[in-house]
Amino acid sequence: MASADAPANTFDLDVCIVGGCGRVGLPLGIALASRGLSVVLYDINAAAVDVVNSGTLPFAEEDAAEVLADVVAAGRLRATTDPASVGSAENLVVVVGTPVDEHLNPDLGAVPRALDRCAEYLRDGQLVVLRSTVYPGVTALTEKLLAGKGVAVDVAFCPERIAEGKAMTELFELPQIV
Repeated sequence: MASADAPANTFDLDVCIVGGCGRVGLPLGIALASRGLSVVLYDINAAAVDVVNSGTLPFAEEDAAEVLADVVAAGRLRATTDPASVGSAENLVVVVGTPVDEHLNPDLGAVPRALDRCAEYLRDGQLVVLRSTVYPGVTALTEKLLAGKGVAVDVAFCPERIAEGKAMTELFELPQIV
């Protein structure tokens, strides 16, 4: 029980997954929602958002299709293209890939660009977890970007290390390092 002096939780949702309708974010969202958390998937791909909201799995992932249908029907998971959705969740998990150029140099700006699309909606007290395959320095770059926007959030890194098609097993069996 919170003390009378403690601020009330002002977040409507537990988790927002940025880039959430893909092969990394969607299984994570399904896993979290299946454990009772309220989850929103923020994605810029409207077609993917529509598929997920219909309760249909857009790619092959063992043991995920039925669970997706259940958590969508129960209202514990939904997808949206609305960037304001990031402000509704206490925790953000960013699952944006890191593209490389023609010389295989990583694009360090992929994660900051994704967050820049929705940064105006971030709120003090949120936790932002980078769960993308990112180049060294991207976490610090993200911290600097968000601090420059004047928002007091905590930033952490949790390496994504699941095999396609095995996420619903590996998310629960492999240790997660944050």
